[in-house]
Amino acid sequence: MVRMIICVCRGLNTAKVNDAIAAGARSPAQVHRHHDTTINCGKCCETVCGMIRETASANGCGDTRQLVAAE
Repeated sequence: MVRMIICVCRGLNTAKVNDAIAAGARSPAQVHRHHDTTINCGKCCETVCGMIRETASANGCGDTRQLVAAE
């Protein structure tokens, strides 16, 4: 698996984001909370939401827009 930086401000890479998603994170804020960080500039949010949707869809959860509601 190729690791790429998702959040430059906080140094979160794909592995860290996937770890948070596997632990139940369903929003960018929850991903950051899992790693004891906060959202800074917000540029990572779209990518994190996409990763959450992809994971949910791969697990047969279908539409996750309600799960990624604003926090």
